[in-house]
Amino acid sequence: MQGLSSHPYTLVFYEAPHRIVECITDLHAVLGGERTIVLAREITKLFETLHACKLSEAAAWLQSDANQQRGEFVVLVSGAQPEEEGLSAETLSTLKVLLEELPLKQAAQLAAKITGANRSELYQHALALKSVQE
Repeated sequence: MQGLSSHPYTLVFYEAPHRIVECITDLHAVLGGERTIVLAREITKLFETLHACKLSEAAAWLQSDANQQRGEFVVLVSGAQPEEEGLSAETLSTLKVLLEELPLKQAAQLAAKITGANRSELYQHALALKSVQE
């Protein structure tokens, strides 16, 4: 499960009943407890169960009733939330240099082309820089 902690997409696992608690414990250790997990047990059968909760609560739910540990499981874990990266130091430096020579809108557009950063984010940052300088 190494390397799964930053994937932004839903993870799907198939698990046997005798390993489900250990699986959930490992998922919690690797991914943290904030992601949403869906435990789908005995899908399309008489005792089908679907349960959604935070990953930190899943082991307690499973252990609260021995019947919840019976049958084959499909485990779905939500993807990682994208981290807000903001603008890199290099991008900000480029924007500052361009602002010294060009109008605000043009500097933001050119900085976006050069760095690949979001143009509207650059524009908002440029506005903030201009208001501080005035």
